[in-house]
Amino acid sequence: MASNHGLNRNGRKDRKVEKEWSATASLYDFASLTYFAVNPGSDKFMHYLLFYEVAEDYLSQRGQFREAHLEKAWAASERGELVLGGALADPVDSAVLLFQGDSPEVAEKFARADPYVLNGLVKRWYVREWTTVAGETAAKPIRAQAAVAIPGVPVDKGGIVRMWRAQTTPQKEGEYIRHATQKVFSSLRLIHGHRGAYLLRRAVAGAIELVVLTFWESMDAVRRFAGSEPDRAVVDSEAKAVLTSFDDSVAHFEVIYGPGEMRR
Repeated sequence: MASNHGLNRNGRKDRKVEKEWSATASLYDFASLTYFAVNPGSDKFMHYLLFYEVAEDYLSQRGQFREAHLEKAWAASERGELVLGGALADPVDSAVLLFQGDSPEVAEKFARADPYVLNGLVKRWYVREWTTVAGETAAKPIRAQAAVAIPGVPVDKGGIVRMWRAQTTPQKEGEYIRHATQKVFSSLRLIHGHRGAYLLRRAVAGAIELVVLTFWESMDAVRRFAGSEPDRAVVDSEAKAVLTSFDDSVAHFEVIYGPGEMRR
């Protein structure tokens, strides 16, 4: 690195370093500015609702096929395809399952092989695309102009930013994004002191470079996640399976200026 936090020997801002950082940062696409979940916000990732109209004897016949149905549903959830699913109540005459993917085929494929459908418990099913625009996991997030005018870091001065880099292929990129946003970032929300996450990507010579930034109120909060060696990267087997390379260590940065400073 050229100098200390972009400052030269005289304690003034090093314009060369500042320009180098700006040029590097501009090469990355912010996959999302949502703090706890990241969504591509493109047509590659959409939500689809699968509607079931169930037969009159659904409740009486459901028991013998329920185990196989649930096994299939949870497998789809673990693949990052099924978000939520269940029967409507009072009366139990239909069910709704929410899927996400790059086409309605993700829901249609599930229905065609569902034991409930194959055994006549569902008399009619159909899929509708759902354009989700609000919420942490919206496929096409749209915010009020005031809310997006100046996107900021979700921690104030004194907080910690944890940075980690990895690479994958264009073919496996979607799998990693789903894994990170649906599993990893969701689990981080449960850790006291976690303040959010960004997922960045750029295409480099036929590969996809990824940068994960997670935000914490202190190094103690980081240790609740990473353990006694916070500089060691935490990479689970599912992530390793879709990455071509990744850093074994991470870098931690103290936030010097954040949204709280802007309000003062």
